[in-house]
Amino acid sequence: MNISGERISFALFIFSALVYIIFMFGNVDLFPGQIILIILTVFPIIGLILAFSSKGGGFMKVISIIGNLAVLMIAVIVPVIVTTFFWNQP
Repeated sequence: MNISGERISFALFIFSALVYIIFMFGNVDLFPGQIILIILTVFPIIGLILAFSSKGGGFMKVISIIGNLAVLMIAVIVPVIVTTFFWNQP
C-alpha cells in the first residue's frame, strides 16, 4: 500500500480542521493549550510542504493546499495580526 504525500496532507488538513472546530465551538478540551497550538501550526505547515512536493496534480492536492492554508490563516495568522496591530490595549 503506497501512501502519497497528497493523502497525508489531506489527512493532516482534516485532522487540523476537526481539532480547530472542536476547540472553538465545542466545550471539550481534547489536548492541553500548548498542544493545540502545535497542532494548529505545525500540522498545516507539514501538510503544505507535502502537498507542494507531491508529484500528482489532482483534486486532492488542490483541496489539501487550500485547506491547510485556510486552517493556518484562521487559526494562526489572523489572530496574530489582530492581537499585534489592532487589539493591543486592554
